[in-house]
Amino acid sequence: MDSVSHCFNHTPENHKHANAQRWDDETFDLGNKLLPDSHVPSEEVFYRDHSPEELARLLFLESQIDYTVYHSLPLDDYFHDGYVSREKGFTFREQNPNRVGMYVDINPLEDDAVEQVEHFVKEKDVDGIKLYPARYQNGRDLSLQLNERSVQPILDKADELDVDTVAIHKFIPFAKAPTKYFRIDDVEEAANKYPNLNFEVIHVGFSFLEETIWAMASNDNVYANLENSACLVNTRPRKFAKIMGELLYWVGSDRVLFASGATALHPQPPIEGIWNMEMPEELQAQYDYPDITKEDKKNILGRNGLELLGKDPDQVRRDIEGDRWAKAREELDQYPAKPWSTYEVPAPEP
Repeated sequence: MDSVSHCFNHTPENHKHANAQRWDDETFDLGNKLLPDSHVPSEEVFYRDHSPEELARLLFLESQIDYTVYHSLPLDDYFHDGYVSREKGFTFREQNPNRVGMYVDINPLEDDAVEQVEHFVKEKDVDGIKLYPARYQNGRDLSLQLNERSVQPILDKADELDVDTVAIHKFIPFAKAPTKYFRIDDVEEAANKYPNLNFEVIHVGFSFLEETIWAMASNDNVYANLENSACLVNTRPRKFAKIMGELLYWVGSDRVLFASGATALHPQPPIEGIWNMEMPEELQAQYDYPDITKEDKKNILGRNGLELLGKDPDQVRRDIEGDRWAKAREELDQYPAKPWSTYEVPAPEP
């Protein structure tokens, strides 16, 4: 299971803010740093308005992903469609109802933000909401951390409704927003205040790892989402081993979620990297890290994410057995298909 996937729009027509091109380019450069050379997309593949069909091919034909959660993004200060649009996410889920969940973006600064939460939960049956810790408005960056007054009504409404999870981007500053917005302190406060909500912290491992560990150790409703940082397993394996070592030592593997961040990054290399990973003996000797077991890997690569959604893995397997993507996999000469190769071929018929 891929706990975060996106249909990005990296086209110039989508740019709304002077830093939008910089954001696109930094995302492209991130892939160059985190992916093996064999899986780095070409500029032609990357700089496009990615479609739900392309995302589905990437996940279900080019990787071993069977189920994913689509995250729309609330970045309409920078991009006309928010960078990852809600509409494409709902289309993606409608086309693949047994393979796709949905976290919808919410901008707390919009006048009807609380009403949006209620609408998307009751009318659209979303699985969670997605927040960002900063915005850009009237020429300046604004803090929208979970302990801000403007965000409290969103969390109050989520707590009132049948929303299990609030996901928040952290650890990777974007554009020129101050680094302080991306720390973990506000998550601890929110986790204490709203014990019935789960808080999924996105991009764990890139920074503030110790603070994240303590937040998780103190609050069993805080989850570590490895979007993008999972790709370190291949290109910076020692750093990734330290991330996993600290998580396993202090918290265990039950609240660690695999996520790739497709379409920005390719999901297959980190899947293989985590499955084949062994904790280096020198790190075990130096830091008393436990070995990473097959059960840990199964938790991280699928079971934890499905459990967070209240889904049974065996039922998910039954639901997707024989569907169009299962049939398309059987028809491939090579599975998983070569990286980015399915962008050039027609999609299977829904």
